[in-house]
Amino acid sequence: MIEINQESRVSTILQIMKDVKESPLSVNKYFKEKNVPFGQAQYYLYKKAIEKFGIEGLYDQRRNGNNLKFSDEMKSFVKGLLKHNLSLTSTEVQNTIKNEFKTTISNTVINDFRREHDLIWSVYASVNESGASEMVVALALNCGLIDAITDSIYWCAQKKKESDVFKESELIQKDHQDLRSKGRFTSEYNNQSQVRESRFKPLEEKIENKRFASMNIFSLSRESIMRYMLALFSLPIATANGRVKSVDNPRGNALKYLCGFNYKAATLDKHIRELKYLQISNELIETTAKFWIDFWSRRNGSDNIFTCYYIDGNTKALWSSKPCHKGKVTMLGRVMNCLEQVFIHDGQGHPIYFQTFNGHADLGKNSLGMMDKISQYLKDTTTLGDQITVNRILILDGGGNGVKTLRELSGSGYHFITILDSNQINDRKIKSISEKKRYDFGDAYLVDCTIELEDSNDKGYIFETRTVQVHWDNGRTSVLITNLSEKIFTTDNVVKSYFNRWPAQELNFRDMKSGVNIHRVVGYGKKLVDNITVLEKIERLQRQKNELEWELRDPLDEIRNMEETLQLKITEERIYREKSTIIKGSRRLSEHDMQSLKSIQKEINSIKRKIKKIETDHLKQFTSLKKKKDELARIIDKKKIYSVDVELDQIMTCFKISFANICCYLLDECFNGEKMTLQRLYDVVFDLHGKVKIDGDQRNIIVERNPKQEDVMRKLESAFDVVNSMGVKDLNGRRYNFKLL
Repeated sequence: MIEINQESRVSTILQIMKDVKESPLSVNKYFKEKNVPFGQAQYYLYKKAIEKFGIEGLYDQRRNGNNLKFSDEMKSFVKGLLKHNLSLTSTEVQNTIKNEFKTTISNTVINDFRREHDLIWSVYASVNESGASEMVVALALNCGLIDAITDSIYWCAQKKKESDVFKESELIQKDHQDLRSKGRFTSEYNNQSQVRESRFKPLEEKIENKRFASMNIFSLSRESIMRYMLALFSLPIATANGRVKSVDNPRGNALKYLCGFNYKAATLDKHIRELKYLQISNELIETTAKFWIDFWSRRNGSDNIFTCYYIDGNTKALWSSKPCHKGKVTMLGRVMNCLEQVFIHDGQGHPIYFQTFNGHADLGKNSLGMMDKISQYLKDTTTLGDQITVNRILILDGGGNGVKTLRELSGSGYHFITILDSNQINDRKIKSISEKKRYDFGDAYLVDCTIELEDSNDKGYIFETRTVQVHWDNGRTSVLITNLSEKIFTTDNVVKSYFNRWPAQELNFRDMKSGVNIHRVVGYGKKLVDNITVLEKIERLQRQKNELEWELRDPLDEIRNMEETLQLKITEERIYREKSTIIKGSRRLSEHDMQSLKSIQKEINSIKRKIKKIETDHLKQFTSLKKKKDELARIIDKKKIYSVDVELDQIMTCFKISFANICCYLLDECFNGEKMTLQRLYDVVFDLHGKVKIDGDQRNIIVERNPKQEDVMRKLESAFDVVNSMGVKDLNGRRYNFKLL
C-alpha cells in the first residue's frame, strides 16, 4: 500500500513538472492561476532533487530511518566550545565542527541547540557601532518612562483582546484572498478600487470591519512591545525629520544600538497603525502626563503656595485639497486647513499635557477642560505647612485675552495672567488707578488699576478685572490682566510671572517644536461632517435677509417691476447692437436705427436711475441686504467639511514630548542644568559616534572624542560619570558603562 502511494505521488509530481515546463505561462503565473497540490518553492526543490539524484530523489526516504549527524560527542564538544567563548557565531561553530569531525552540520541545527541550552550568541558579543545618543535611552529606561508607556499599551491590548469586539472580529473574513501572496499584500491587491478608496477613510469607519485577531500586537510579549516603544522614542535621533519612513535612510541604522533591533520603516509603520486601531492615544496622553507631573514634581518641589502653568498652542499646516477646519498658521502667515495642539507646561517650561484639535482651538475653553482632566494628578493640590492650599495660575499669551475666555477662566476657580492687545486698551476703560512704583525685577514703572472690557459676544456685558500697566524705560507699554487680588499676589509678581514665560517656556517650546518635529502632521483620515458653524451662519443670514426683504417689500416690488421692463429694453438694444458693425472703434448703423438705439439706451439709463433713487432712499437697508446676499452666496456650498482623525498624530506627539522631557532631564541631571537647545545637543553630543562591546553583564560604550570641542568633552565626561553611577541596565539586563576616548 505504501509503495502504491509512493508511486502515485511521484507520478503526480512528474506530470505537474511536465505541465509547468510545456505551459506558455511563466512558473510564477502558472502556480498563481492553477490549482496545484504543492507550491512554487517546492517545485524548485523537486527540480533540484531530480537534477542531483534522478527520479529516486522524489521518493520519501524517511521509512529507511534517520542518520543522526549531530552526535552526542559533537554536542558535548560544541557545549564546551561555546561556554568558553559565547561570542562565536553559528557559522564559526559549523566550521570548527567540520575541521574536527569532518562533518557539516547546518546552522539551523546549531541555532536550535544554542537556544535549547541557553548558549545564544548576542548581537553585541563583538564590537559594534554605537554613540553618545545611547545616554538618552539609558535615562529613559532609568526613570521608568519606557516601562510606563509599555505597561499602558500592553494592558490596553490585553483589555481589547478580552472584549466582545475582539471576539466578534474573529468572524470577519479576509478580503480578496486570491490577490494575496502567502498573507502579503500584492500590487494587484493594493490597486483595488475598494482598497484605494478606504485608505483615507476615518478611523471609526475602518474599525468596524477590522479583524483585530490578525493584528500582530496581540501576540507580542511585553519585552517586544518595550523594544518597539524604545524605537519610536528614538525617532528624533534616528531620523532628521521625525518621519517613520526616514528610518530606512542610513541614519536610521542607529536603531540597531538604540533599541536593540534595526527595524525597517514598514515594520514601525505597521506597529503604530496597530496602536491607532487600539484607539490608545487618550490613554497614552494621560499615562505620560501622570508620569511627567510626578517626575518633575519630585525633582522641582517648591514651598511657594502659587504654581504657574503655561498654556500655549501649536498650529500645524494641513496640506489637503479637501475643505477641512481652518485656522491661522502663524509660521506661514495665512489661514488654511490645520490642526492645533494646546500644550500645558509646568513652571519650568516642561510640556506635561496636550490635546490636538481640528482647526482653531479656543485656548481658554480647551485649556480649562485639559486642566480639569489632569487635576487628579497634580501634586500642587496637596497642602503645605499650616494647611496652606497651593493655587494654580494659568499664564496665557495674547491668544487667550478674549473677554469670553476671561469670563470662563474667572468662573472656573483657576487664577490667570494674560496680556492685552493695543486695540483693547483705552484710557476711558481704566479706573481705580494706583500710584506709580518702580519694578523690582526690571527697568520699568508699574501702575496697578482696574479695567472694564465689553464682551463682543454678549452685547452690553461688562467684564471688570485687575490690570497692571508696565511702562518700560525704553518708551514701550505693556498691559497685563489677572484675577489675582493684590493682597495675595503683588504687582511685581504679576509682571515677573508673565514675562518669565519667555526664558522658562516660550524659548524651550520653540526649540522643542523644531527639535523633535512637533510642527509636522502625522498620517490621518478624513470624515465628511456637517459644518455646524456655517450651518448656523446660513440660518442667521437667511433670517436676517428675510427680515430685510419684508421691511423693503414695497421698494423691492417696485424695483422688480422696473427690472422686468429693463430686461425687455436690454433685449431690444441687443437687436440693434447685433445689426451694427464696429469700424475703427466706432459703431456703424443706419441713421434710423441709430436714433432707435439711442432712444432705447436713454430709457435704460432712466430706469437705472429710478432704481438707484429707490435704493438711495433706503440706503442702509439695501446695503445691508446686499452684504447678506453676497455672504450667503459665498458660504452656501460650504455646508459640509472634513473632520481629520488626530489619533495617530497624538500617539506620535506623546513620544516626541517625552523625548524633549528626557533631554531636559539629561541637561538638568548630567550637565548641571546647563541651557542648551535640542539642535545643539544633537550636534555636539548625540552625533558623537563610538563602539559598543559586551563584557559579561556590562555594556561598554566607548565614544570617540571630538578634539575641536575640548570644553564640551570635559562636560560630557562628567555626564558619563553621572549616568554610569546610576547603574542603568539595557533591555538584556546589561549595565551601561560610557567612556570617552
